[in-house]
Amino acid sequence: MVTLEQLWSRSELALDVIVDSPTAAVQDVTIVHSSELPEVDEWLAGGEVLLTIGVGQDLGADTVGDYVRRLKTIGVHALGIGLGSDLPWQEVPGSLIAHAEAVGLAVFGVPEPVPFVAVVDAFTRMREAETNRELTRASSAARRFANALAHQGSAALVTDLAETLDAEVRFVSPTGRALTGEDAEDDVRAALIEEYLTPTLSPRLIRTGSRIIEAVPLGSDHPLGWILTPAEAAGSPKTRALLLSTAAALLAMTLSDLPVLTGYSRLFESELSAEEKRAEWTRVTGAAPVATMDVRFFGGVRGDTAEHLIADIVGASLLTRAGSLLGVAGAGDLGLSDLVTKAAEVAGLEPLAEKRIPVGQIHHAWMLWRTQHEAEASEVKALLSAVDEEAADRFVDRVLGELIRARGGQELLETLRAYIAAAGAKEAVASELGIHRHTVRARMAKVEKLLGRDLSRAETVQAVSIALELAEL
Repeated sequence: MVTLEQLWSRSELALDVIVDSPTAAVQDVTIVHSSELPEVDEWLAGGEVLLTIGVGQDLGADTVGDYVRRLKTIGVHALGIGLGSDLPWQEVPGSLIAHAEAVGLAVFGVPEPVPFVAVVDAFTRMREAETNRELTRASSAARRFANALAHQGSAALVTDLAETLDAEVRFVSPTGRALTGEDAEDDVRAALIEEYLTPTLSPRLIRTGSRIIEAVPLGSDHPLGWILTPAEAAGSPKTRALLLSTAAALLAMTLSDLPVLTGYSRLFESELSAEEKRAEWTRVTGAAPVATMDVRFFGGVRGDTAEHLIADIVGASLLTRAGSLLGVAGAGDLGLSDLVTKAAEVAGLEPLAEKRIPVGQIHHAWMLWRTQHEAEASEVKALLSAVDEEAADRFVDRVLGELIRARGGQELLETLRAYIAAAGAKEAVASELGIHRHTVRARMAKVEKLLGRDLSRAETVQAVSIALELAEL
């Protein structure tokens, strides 16, 4: 940052400050620009130091008051007047000074024989020096961050980043659950869930109460996590951006190899006694045993987005899935019901039921809903559910194994399901998934390569369809 005060203090320029600015020490000058246009404010964006000799605008006329007011309104930091024996003005006109003082616009004189280009050149050199300092600082911080991560872990890197930015920093999961330190506030977590499906790596600005939080995503496509820090933090924006992007790249490496959260809850899937279920609840949550529990069922599950998000909110051990049916236990008991609702909305789930039931009845309720749902949704699923589990697993691994294990495999599986459901119509797949048709084409080319199969052949499509159905059971 190059401030107005720093520019004024350049001794070789001998600038004469006539109307001072009480904030000169903190006003970041974006550019030093000369212009004689009377309507120059139409071309400015704020933060400038404007230089003029008063050719296009009579600096001593009554109209100078409107000129000064427009410059102040647009955000000009200071007006520099070129003075000299061969120039229109040898000293700054009193009327200009009076109007500038009235609106709080700083004014200074550029004395003869200092040319405007010298002022511009001095500012440019100061800005280049500042940029070099920013790069040096960011490079030094990057080495510290990498060393902290390697020897002390993520928490040490986050602490160093917070000290370097002189601001609060949080490192959280895709839904705002703390990966170090504390969880994000609930309203911030809800906003992060909404942002999860936005396909961009750009930071997001999240307004919460009177604050604005900058959320920097980690990873590609859907975020693996976020760095959160107040957007209004002081310091150079360039340095700040470099520090955040460096920290994000390092922290993303700690998340890229983590297993994707998917649900399998013994509360739903196993025949346990009420006492055993209460013990399981305490084991997975750390909370006191409960006699009754909040249980929610959702339908219309497509792909793995909803499962991943809700598992990140309540924990994989309180979530279970069968085909397009999802069961969630204890969200209300943990105070996470609103976040689960938000995740379900974002993923396009259909709420089927929400009830509070005795802990011992959760398995029975799940099996009842699952049987009913599968009977309504798919006779094929009902038939395939009778297939021996080990045989089904071998078939799924033989047909889909390479695809499931590939990097980004869940996204490719989602595309493959949509492709088969749309009978190979790429435009329909693009519309269903909200992506470009070229993205569909690229994904399907990768899918066919991983499968080692030609999806234009009917028998291949049939085998893959069966494997997908078995994989969801």
